[in-house]
Amino acid sequence: MRLDLPSPSATWPWPNAEKSELRAGVTRWYDRSPADGTTLELFQFDFAANPRLRFELYDQDEDDAVPFDNLADYFPFGVGHAVRHLNAKGRGKVVAAWNGLFFAYDFKSGGPRGMARHIGPVVLRGKVHHNVGNHRWTFGVKHEKGGPVFKALHLPDRPTMAKEFDFAAVGAQCLVREGRPLRLQPYPGPENRPVPQPVPSTPDEAGHIPLVDHMRTSRTSMAWSREGRQLYLLVVNEPDHELGSKLAVKRHQEASGGWMVSDLQRFWLAFGAWGAVNSDGGAVTQLAYLRRDGKYEMLPPRIVSPNGRREFGPDFEGAPEGGTLMYFFVRED
Repeated sequence: MRLDLPSPSATWPWPNAEKSELRAGVTRWYDRSPADGTTLELFQFDFAANPRLRFELYDQDEDDAVPFDNLADYFPFGVGHAVRHLNAKGRGKVVAAWNGLFFAYDFKSGGPRGMARHIGPVVLRGKVHHNVGNHRWTFGVKHEKGGPVFKALHLPDRPTMAKEFDFAAVGAQCLVREGRPLRLQPYPGPENRPVPQPVPSTPDEAGHIPLVDHMRTSRTSMAWSREGRQLYLLVVNEPDHELGSKLAVKRHQEASGGWMVSDLQRFWLAFGAWGAVNSDGGAVTQLAYLRRDGKYEMLPPRIVSPNGRREFGPDFEGAPEGGTLMYFFVRED
C-alpha cells in the first residue's frame, strides 16, 4: 500500500470551489468536496487592488503581563480573542487572522497547557526580539512605497532581519523559492527508515521536520506573487485529529484526510506561486475572517472544537481558547 501518494485535491484550480469577494482586494475560495472529508480554503489578498490592506504579525509575548520575556500563556488566547484584541487597538479592522509559525512548549513555567517560547527571533515593526537561535527559514514582509514585499530568507542574522523585514518570524519551511521547489525528505515507509532528527537546513532544502512533514493533517501555508502585491493563504482542515495523523505515520498506516507538506508544495507549484512557506499546523490550525455582513467566521483549532466552523460578532463573545504564540493577520486601515 502506497502511503506517500499525493492528495487528489493538491492541485489548482479546484473545480468545485465556492468563490466569494469578501471586500476590495480580498477573495476567498472554499472547497468542501474532497471525498476524504478535508476542507480547503484559499484567500487572496491583493494589495494593489486595495492599498489600505496591510499584513502584520502579532506576538502574544509583546503585550502580555511581562512583555518580551520569551514566555507567554498562549492557550487561552485563541484567534477570536486575538482579533478582538487587535481591533481594540484602533489601527484598522482585522480582515483575516490565522496561526503563525512554530513555537516551543515549556511545561515547567506554569499554565495547565504549558507556556509558549520562541524557537527563534521575531521582527515587530522593524525591531528584532529574542536572541534564541535560528531554525530553517525566516518569513516576513517589508512595507515599501509601492506596497509589501514578501520574502523568505535562509538563516539570516539579526542585522539582516532588521534590514529586510518590518514583520517576520523564524522557523518556516520554504516550499517554493523563485518559482522552484526546494528539496523535501522522502516519505518514511517501511523500506525507508524515518529521519530521526531535523536535517541541517541549506538554501536548497525546505527544512525538514521529522514526522510533521509526512503527517496527513491540517495545514496553514502562505504564498506570494513575483512582484509581491498578492499574498495567498491556504488553510487545509483535516476531518480527524493530529494525534491520529502522527500514529498513522509511525505505524505505516493509511490516514484519513489532511495534507502532507509535499501536498502543499505540489499545490503551490500548480498554482504558480513565486514563493511559498509552510507555517505551523495540525492542532493549532485556526482562522478568523471578516464576512461581507460584518460578522466573523471562525475555524477553531480542533484541539478545542472538533465540530467545525462558528460565527461571531466583533466582540467574539464565547470564542473558544486554543491559542498559539503568534498570529499573522491582514488589517484594513
